[in-house]
Amino acid sequence: MASGDVQSDESLYPIAVLIDELRNEDVQLRLNSIKKLSTIGLALGVERTRTELIPFLTDTIYDEDEVLLALAEQLGTFTQLVGGETHVHVLLPPLESLAQVEETIVRDKAVESLRILAPQHSTTDLETYFVPTVKRLAQGDWFTSRTSASGLISVCYARVSNHVKGELRQLFKTLCQDDTPMVRRAAASKLGEFAKVVEPEYLRQELVSLFTNLANDEQDSVRLLAVEAGIAMAGLFRHEDLEQQMMQTLRSATEDKSWRVRYVVADKLVELQKAVGSEITKNDLVPAYCSLLKDPEAEVRAAAASKLKDFCNSLPVDTREQIIMSQILPCVKDMVGDMNQHVKSALASVIMGLSPLLGKDNTLEHLLPLFLSQLKDDYPEVRLNIISNLDCINEVIGVRQLSQSLLPAIVELASDAKWRVRLGIIEYMPLLAGQLGAEFFDEKLSSLCMSWLTDHVFAIREAATNNLKKLVEKFGRDWAQSTVIPKVIQLARDQNYLYRMTCLFAINALGEPCGQEITQRMMLPTVITLASDPVANVRFNVAKTLNRIYPVLDQSVLAIQVKPCLEKLSQDADHDVQYFANDALEKTLEAPLSSNNHENEHKEDITLVLMSSNSVALDELSEFLDPQGRLDIKSLALQTLLSITASAEGRHLLISSSNTDPSKALLPRVSRLIFEDGQESVRFDSLLFLINLTSDNDMSILNNQIPITSDFWIQLLKHCISDRQYEHADAGCKLLSNITSRTITIDQINEFINHLNTNYPSWFDDLIQAFSTIDYNLKKNNLDYLSALLVNLTQSKVIRQRLRDNDHLKRLFCFTDQNHSIIRRGSIACILKNCCFDHESHEQLIHQNFSDDEFICSLILPLAGPTADELTEKENEEIPIDLQYLPSNKQRETDRDIQQILLEAILLLCATKTVREYLRSKNIYYVLREYHQQTNLDFSCGRTCERIIQILIGDEDHTLETDNFLELSVPDHLREKFQDIDRKEEEENKINE
Repeated sequence: MASGDVQSDESLYPIAVLIDELRNEDVQLRLNSIKKLSTIGLALGVERTRTELIPFLTDTIYDEDEVLLALAEQLGTFTQLVGGETHVHVLLPPLESLAQVEETIVRDKAVESLRILAPQHSTTDLETYFVPTVKRLAQGDWFTSRTSASGLISVCYARVSNHVKGELRQLFKTLCQDDTPMVRRAAASKLGEFAKVVEPEYLRQELVSLFTNLANDEQDSVRLLAVEAGIAMAGLFRHEDLEQQMMQTLRSATEDKSWRVRYVVADKLVELQKAVGSEITKNDLVPAYCSLLKDPEAEVRAAAASKLKDFCNSLPVDTREQIIMSQILPCVKDMVGDMNQHVKSALASVIMGLSPLLGKDNTLEHLLPLFLSQLKDDYPEVRLNIISNLDCINEVIGVRQLSQSLLPAIVELASDAKWRVRLGIIEYMPLLAGQLGAEFFDEKLSSLCMSWLTDHVFAIREAATNNLKKLVEKFGRDWAQSTVIPKVIQLARDQNYLYRMTCLFAINALGEPCGQEITQRMMLPTVITLASDPVANVRFNVAKTLNRIYPVLDQSVLAIQVKPCLEKLSQDADHDVQYFANDALEKTLEAPLSSNNHENEHKEDITLVLMSSNSVALDELSEFLDPQGRLDIKSLALQTLLSITASAEGRHLLISSSNTDPSKALLPRVSRLIFEDGQESVRFDSLLFLINLTSDNDMSILNNQIPITSDFWIQLLKHCISDRQYEHADAGCKLLSNITSRTITIDQINEFINHLNTNYPSWFDDLIQAFSTIDYNLKKNNLDYLSALLVNLTQSKVIRQRLRDNDHLKRLFCFTDQNHSIIRRGSIACILKNCCFDHESHEQLIHQNFSDDEFICSLILPLAGPTADELTEKENEEIPIDLQYLPSNKQRETDRDIQQILLEAILLLCATKTVREYLRSKNIYYVLREYHQQTNLDFSCGRTCERIIQILIGDEDHTLETDNFLELSVPDHLREKFQDIDRKEEEENKINE
């Protein structure tokens, strides 16, 4: 046998093991093998998968439920493994069998997979293979197959011939009239979906009668599903046809004998209200809603009460106030005294929403007594829900009207025996603070907030520290240093170590809002003192706190106080303390400072000697940097070199030093230690030395001892992106980012790229793979600085084109999201902007490479707020789908520099006429309009946004010789005039600020 055949057999051995495991008696082994079916199919090839694997799977349907569930899920993704859409029908037999098994969850997953496969069939295959499958299921003897058929008719109906459509409608009708309640229930659940694909004439002739029969079914489980379907169908009728076709049945549902049906009506009433229009709402739904508010079942009343705000808000504007006052409000007044706490709690969560609808006078006269009554309710959830919605009433009459009743309720909730109730009131404290003001808050509630820091439940103490941060952001730093920080620091002297830890948690939260001066003067000394705490948990939280607040601190403070403290903790007897101290030390890599453990005076003496002598001293020192040399001497030499990198003069001395013998040159010897030395600390200090050395934008090491074409850089890049176990990947990425930054020329960038292409052909694919894979590095390096390296490389047109020509750029879009680090977000924004510089590629970015407006959405989404709240329904429907109906908790990008970069990228795209027309067609203006209306918008961002808006809402000038703004030549006198205008605007803005 040839050696190639032997290797082939050996590579297929694991696949044979997987296939054998499919027959194994051990359920877990069979389950593991099923989950790897795609691997088996890929190894067998499409032909053997179709002819051998799929028939085998069809014969093994009788197995444990968890195995069948995994099989049903896998088959839905098997299309490409059986030869693509032309052969997708071979997957139907096993799924048909799975859709008939007794276990519901398996059937549902099989139906889900069949629904995925249906659109992948051609029209011919759909009628030849898929529809017969549906028919067999619908006509099966067991109810299990018939329930599965109910979910499949709608997905194939639209694409089959009229004759087959008639057969499918008859099948669905038969299922709706089935003797088994489970089948009727399944059909009722899919009736609304089926109605959306059926032709209007059949909707009126056939489906309405089916809905009526199901809505009057003897089983309440069928009726309640029919009601949901009816509400979905109501939106498909014209308002004038609705009364005749469906309203009588829907009205009857509000008075159904089963409370479960009435509950569904109450829960879906607002959806029905939007579907039927204002006239039917006034005549039918308002009386029905009042009836539901008075329902004898508490669950129905609670569901109806929870819809109060939305229902009233959707009433016709011209008669809204009159309807609420005359019909709805009397029912609400009765519910305030309801005997059921869940009803009162549901009402309290929405009743405040009536204030903006009724106005100040009606609120004071009719609603205020209800609010005051609920603030005194016996149940804490009712009081808490009222307090949580105070912003509604504050807009109408001001919260001071409630202050006398608020305080007793707040104090009582703050000391409630249930810790979740206490947690709830803490979360609403910043809201109350903003509405009551600092003076009132200090007098009445400040001591309450501080008392939560010593609560016996950790969740309360944690929430209390976050609460302090939000209060400081509202009331300012002066308030913090006079009211909050002294009481926080006092906890550091408490005998209970848990409260000393709470002190550290509070400093974690307060560092950023309090700023550098207050943090260094008032809080940092307390943290340093707690580093000597006898309890290890306190000490490692000191390390975590320093790790958290170090970006706020001055570089000199980091060197003099923070790093010595962390170095001391890194030698702690407790392993956890060591771990967190070392982690904090690594995170401070950005500061060009030494990380040695020697005495500062000793380092300074050596540094002065070296700085005053010539480079001979450095050459002599470099002789100790041998991977095989003595560890103690080598470490001392490295620490000495690190101390020199702390100053610009020292870095200049190191870079300018030269040696006629390359083997003795300093930088190459240090670079050898990074890969060849056996001691981890030496490898790290060597990297740290080069990072500090390359942090100066005025000097470069590339023109001296380590050229850009050195194999060292390729080896370092390979370690960072190919070795998932590399412990110093973040430091390596930082070094690569430094050497490709401002001190490098574009020619050197291209030379570096060509060198990589020649000696490491897959480098670009590996880099994108490593960066875009979360937790790629198994040593907990986040690889954020890979994005900074990629930004630097996109100075080259070759790299920009490579990003555009593959799916690489698409994999970076998600990192503009707020959940990622600022380094990633900022770097990806720069990459997207750099790709926009090539105006000849604008159409490729927008129309050719990406679907569903992905590129423009990656730029706009970080700037977008909650579009569901900010834009009208019509405006939401007109913008790209990824921007539609963003939820209320959607946050805009917080960093102003990143905002500006994204806006500049959009402005570059506007240079091309086709892209301008595209942006107008996507109504991007709506999102930018809301972004521009922010009260705290940065001046530069606002000006750039205005320029984009002016372009988008303006008319095209057809007299221009070119469609590309970047090709226009602006006369020098006009350019100077525009620059003067910009300067004046900036000066006026500075004066205003």
